[in-house]
Amino acid sequence: MARQDEDPDLLARFFAEFLDESSFSEFRRIERVFARLRDQGSTVSGYPIIRPSDCGRITESLSGFFEQCRPQFRTRDASITARFEEIIGAFHAFCRSVYPSEATAVLVLRGKVLLFMGRTERVLDLVSHLVLRPYAVENVKHCAELTELFAQAHLQQGTVPAEPLSHIAFGAWLSAQANGWAAFPRPSRNVEADEGGAAQTNKRSIFAVAIRMAPYVNREPAGDSARLRSALIRWASAGYLRAARGHIGIRRNIAAFAMRWLYQATMTFGYWTLRRPSRFSSPFSLRMNRKGTTLVTRAMGGIGDLLMMEPGLEALARRQKTPVDFAIPRKFFPVFANNPHVRLIDIDGPPIDISRYRRFVNLSLCPAGRYESGARPYVKRGRVEIFAAAMGVRRAELKAQGWRINSFGNAEEAAFCDAFLIEKGLGARPIVGVQPYSRDSYKDHPAIGEIISALAQHYDVLIFHHVGEGLPQGPGIVTTAGVALANSLALVSRIEAMVCVDSAFLHAAAAHDVPTVALFGPTDARTFTRHHRNVTILWKPQTFGCVPCWRNEDMPCQITRRRSLSPCLAAITADEVLDAVAGAIGPAR
Repeated sequence: MARQDEDPDLLARFFAEFLDESSFSEFRRIERVFARLRDQGSTVSGYPIIRPSDCGRITESLSGFFEQCRPQFRTRDASITARFEEIIGAFHAFCRSVYPSEATAVLVLRGKVLLFMGRTERVLDLVSHLVLRPYAVENVKHCAELTELFAQAHLQQGTVPAEPLSHIAFGAWLSAQANGWAAFPRPSRNVEADEGGAAQTNKRSIFAVAIRMAPYVNREPAGDSARLRSALIRWASAGYLRAARGHIGIRRNIAAFAMRWLYQATMTFGYWTLRRPSRFSSPFSLRMNRKGTTLVTRAMGGIGDLLMMEPGLEALARRQKTPVDFAIPRKFFPVFANNPHVRLIDIDGPPIDISRYRRFVNLSLCPAGRYESGARPYVKRGRVEIFAAAMGVRRAELKAQGWRINSFGNAEEAAFCDAFLIEKGLGARPIVGVQPYSRDSYKDHPAIGEIISALAQHYDVLIFHHVGEGLPQGPGIVTTAGVALANSLALVSRIEAMVCVDSAFLHAAAAHDVPTVALFGPTDARTFTRHHRNVTILWKPQTFGCVPCWRNEDMPCQITRRRSLSPCLAAITADEVLDAVAGAIGPAR
């Protein structure tokens, strides 16, 4: 006879915990890996040690766990789903603070899991912000997946989105983007369907865009743009879905197979005809305002890239005779403070009606990154040129602008600079600015502290960095740690020379025509300083035949096989830097 004070569920809980430990050890491993990842600190430069690939591996593990435990997710087993939701929510928040693109990948996975469980309201809560702001997504594949999750959630609810979103326009826009066809893989022939009925895939083409948009195009209201082609796509999409159903009998299956390919070819032709005009159009509307201006968007930094967009924006403003609407995160507004050629918009603010513009240029899908990754190591075009070309600025227009990064200060910033220099006691000797670190450690000089100390013996040194610790300190050495971005950029105008690695203040110095000593290694110094009027390059291609290799943080050096420091940069000595500074501004007083 059981005692009255015994817990009748004790044995059940014991076996549940035992089975949980044995069956879901992979999930516990993911929890431990994420905990270790979250506890990682920063590099000496103050940036996260972890890389996007580290976040990607956890996302892949979470996806694998979901696939392994589909039965538990289908039945909404709270012991599994609650823990999964807790860790994926925490992981998403963590990724947003370090790598937003990886956070979007986590958001896509989270939406897929919730949609599988039928929690459509929660899916819409999660994805609607980015779906209505496609210009804020850094990856065209993520943009396509989020939009499909949004459409699927509405399909399952039997509702129509309140927002006027055209999936025909979206399919055409996807087809027009560089690598846009790869957003959806093409279904292969000999594959089995997964539990949701979607075929596994192995090829990529525009056919896939047409197929993936087919379930949604007939649910949207008919527009007044490209009516014939839109009607053709709707007719072919409906026919394709009918032909794709199961049929009984050999003759019917053969006929359905032939009709499916006919409808598919018709859909593809329709999207192909819309592809060219959709390159600079709204992702969700086939109609643009022919009398409007240009909208340019950029969802992320860095500061150096934003500065290198200024010549193209200025040339574009001159052509259209009005400032360019430029949507960027609010934290980067100081980069374009007082610039008469741009009208700044908060990219995370209310959704922008893209259709009221004549052209839409989405620099969030970074054209420079695509070009450099494809041309490496034979990169010949600089980012000023690449960004301008992406905006539709011709080379002649860029040449007329002068390839010049312009800066526009104001009296308030000038007063801050005066007060700062007086407070810090700078100016008795020539002031040399130093940006010691890049975000990527492979661009850093391992002896930058020694270089700063050597400079401080002859000059006042102003260190442009957001972290004050870990660098030389002493008389004549001052850091901008804690100084607002706008004021840090303004202080560049008060220095007599800049010593920097390949990073943002290389381009800030160009905006003020400050003589610059640029320390280069894996990247091409000539390409990245083409817009710089007064630069001395310290570079070692004559010593290292592999320079420039154009590697990145995830690619090891060909010589050391390490992913961090680069020997071609380490070969630059402090004496060489001192000589270059003296040559740029004259001998120290």
